Amino acid sequence: MRWHLLVVTLLITAVAGVAIPATAQADSYRSRAERWEFTVQMRYIDDQTFDHAAGSQVDVNSDVGWGFGFAYNFNDHLALGMDFGWNSPSYDATVVTDTGSTYQVSNEMSTSSFHLNLLYNFIAGPVTPFVGAGIGSTYIDTNIPAGPAGTSCYWDPWYGYICYGYQPTYGDSRFSYNALVGIRWDINRDVFLRAAVGSHWIDAANGGDQDFTVGRLEIGFSY
Repeated sequence: MRWHLLVVTLLITAVAGVAIPATAQADSYRSRAERWEFTVQMRYIDDQTFDHAAGSQVDVNSDVGWGFGFAYNFNDHLALGMDFGWNSPSYDATVVTDTGSTYQVSNEMSTSSFHLNLLYNFIAGPVTPFVGAGIGSTYIDTNIPAGPAGTSCYWDPWYGYICYGYQPTYGDSRFSYNALVGIRWDINRDVFLRAAVGSHWIDAANGGDQDFTVGRLEIGFSY
């Protein structure tokens, strides 16, 4: 978790660096209309338990991840954008075999997602509540071996003959969608903060949805 603390420290430092002088420049707000923006995101997912067929179960622990996004503001209210995010939560799973016996698996999964999001800001001003929703895809790698380890080799034009080992693991990409609500603060003409909480649903392979509660803190740059 040390790198998470480093990211938090850097984010707070960056925010303080732009927020303090902004207090003396409240009249420097510029309309969001017809402007692009880029965001760097901290993403927190809450712990969640999923029950599956025949008594199998997965307990996913909370985790702090990161992401980035970009969007275009059609006007002061409506924006369309794309988000990319990553998390690596640990989990504990109860696996049920064909014979009915069970065993425990503890590991850390790797997840990545991208969503096309539509955002609506309620107020055409520097501070506004907003809502958003989007659709996309989420990839989950359980990091559980799916076969024997292998070796791959190739010729590199600079370093010559190179070999590396790899381990296939169980993973899959699934359709996903999200919804969120939050507040945005344009602290000066080109920098803004955004905080939100919402849900992230993943279409499960065995039917139904797996949903996570997600919190997001973003620092953004408009141009």
